Amino acid sequence: MTYQWTLYFCLFLALWSAAIGGVFSAFSEFVMSELLKTSPAGGIEAMQHINRDAIKTQFVAGILSIAVFSVLFALYSLKVFEGAALVTLILAPAVYLPTVLLMTMFGNVPMNNKLERLDYATAEAEVYWAEYGRVWIRLNHVRSVGSILTAGLYIIAAITLITSGQV
Repeated sequence: MTYQWTLYFCLFLALWSAAIGGVFSAFSEFVMSELLKTSPAGGIEAMQHINRDAIKTQFVAGILSIAVFSVLFALYSLKVFEGAALVTLILAPAVYLPTVLLMTMFGNVPMNNKLERLDYATAEAEVYWAEYGRVWIRLNHVRSVGSILTAGLYIIAAITLITSGQV
């Protein structure tokens, strides 16, 4: 039986993870940094709109899908691969799940939900906005790094599958 499809799946997951990481990075480095330079009310209102729209996008579907596919692929890999390829295929979801999926679910999303409940024109919102920007960007950097590391692990897995003759 040929497992060549697994090579392409590794590359697909690498590309997908890198794209997600790139969006996280761009959002932190360009979008949020500029929103924080506006008036708190303007930045909060804009971010509320962004958050409402973001949950309806392919981007969120991508974040969730990578989590599911990477775990299923790791479980499959336990049955068919060995050595360094197997280790990297297990490490990829081990990195992705806590740094991207769980960070999103338990870090960024609760902050977004709190921001959503605030009236952007209040003093309470203005105080929260400063904290939100500082902490949210830090969490988003973790998601960026986690996504890029996951992409790297899938590239290493693909190379290792080839060099070890497993595909």
